[in-house]
Amino acid sequence: MAFDYWWIGLFVDEREHARIQPHFAAAAAESPLSAEARQAIDDWRAHPYEYEEDAWLTASDELASRVRAFSRAFNRPGFVEFARQLLTIEGALSDLVDERHVFRMTITARHPTVSIVWHALGSERAQALPGQMGNLLLSPPEVEAALETTRQAYEGVSREELLAAARRFCRCSVGDDTLDEAVSFLPDGLEAAIARRAGFLGLACPQI
Repeated sequence: MAFDYWWIGLFVDEREHARIQPHFAAAAAESPLSAEARQAIDDWRAHPYEYEEDAWLTASDELASRVRAFSRAFNRPGFVEFARQLLTIEGALSDLVDERHVFRMTITARHPTVSIVWHALGSERAQALPGQMGNLLLSPPEVEAALETTRQAYEGVSREELLAAARRFCRCSVGDDTLDEAVSFLPDGLEAAIARRAGFLGLACPQI
């Protein structure tokens, strides 16, 4: 059975940013990249085409294990707990998840949503993105700089090229509309935050 992954974006004001910040900081502190995760990312960087579905669906046990390790690298434990505070009814921040705040919730099967963006962009561009593997908290004055960083990471690659790379990575699991939501998540979300004069929260996690 396929497991789902979520990438959620929320608009926040200064007061809400200050309220969220201690929770987010704790999540970040509890989510360092392990040696296994670093190794998995390094292996993907060296052999990206081996991680595309046409290769790994008929892969050896060894390659299948490497693919699973790459996916696990995006599951940051502190942010899973943070997600419970935000997305469960009893969570301390659950009142922020409403129509007024939510930018987008992108749901993907099999593949962590942010891993799709990383594969589409490639290692160098992906690691230049703001935040920690899709997790970021920005006050309203910080959004413009984050958008510029994001635009630089995306510069010189078309939406069609990004979608083609994303499709190779997970075409058997994720439809084109969802792939488009994923690759446009950060630039669209940050642009929308500027238009609203709001801050921005991005949270990437396995389903809760």
